[in-house]
Amino acid sequence: MKGKVIFGAAAFMMLLSGCGTTTTVYDPSAMKTGIRQEGVVSSEEFREVAVAAVKGAMTNGKFLAFLRKYKKEKNDPDAIPVLKLDRVVNDTDDPDLNVSEMTDMLNEELLNAGRVDVSLAEGSGRTQAIAASRDLEDDENFDQQTVVKHGTLQAARLVLRPKVISNEVRDGRRKAVTRTFVMELADLRTGLVMWKFTKQLGFIKEQRIVGW
Repeated sequence: MKGKVIFGAAAFMMLLSGCGTTTTVYDPSAMKTGIRQEGVVSSEEFREVAVAAVKGAMTNGKFLAFLRKYKKEKNDPDAIPVLKLDRVVNDTDDPDLNVSEMTDMLNEELLNAGRVDVSLAEGSGRTQAIAASRDLEDDENFDQQTVVKHGTLQAARLVLRPKVISNEVRDGRRKAVTRTFVMELADLRTGLVMWKFTKQLGFIKEQRIVGW
């Protein structure tokens, strides 16, 4: 009897040791986990869309023609236009869509492309720090030679307007969710759209019946 008790205790301890959890660190930009929360746009999707959109915009024929014309206007072969990123239009059924993450990734890709300057004085990336820095003018506590003066901000010449649309279709126990990412690049001087991008991503969820 004593032997059975000892064996049972040992087996129980082995069972407990096998129930532990492990944590693996991974790079979300290089590895897709396949794990997602239903109805939520994942970081992987945002990254995939941002990379494809910016690559498409910066290599588009109309944009490259605009860039050549812009350099001639400025009489500077190294001149690049200022771009403001418009607020992401959330036309989905998810009011909590993390549009700030999409904005950050687009800004990063645009800057890395090196063909536009991204403004923080206009658009969705506008920061109060820029306006506040100009309020220091005439403040005797600050060296006025180091204070940012009024009238030095550069206005954007281009605007990128992102939009996210979602669509859901049900068929019995199956549900297909499609997200459509739409972006438009326009010249603010003329108001004309020079490039448009559309990319669809989605997934199918199926409810399974578990039985004996």
